[in-house]
Amino acid sequence: MANRVITISREFGSGGRTIGRKVAERLGISCYDAELIQKIADESGYSTEFIQQEGEDPSWG
Repeated sequence: MANRVITISREFGSGGRTIGRKVAERLGISCYDAELIQKIADESGYSTEFIQQEGEDPSWG
């Protein structure tokens, strides 16, 4: 089976987290949210705060 990645851009109060989890459940795939930030922080040694603040800017990596 091919790997699948679905990203959902959201704004505060939009219900994006709930929608993302329901889509993942319906498609039978894993859903990562804050868990992914924590995993990246654990594996990289960076703080979760740094990952959250800088994670969307690919120029630092």
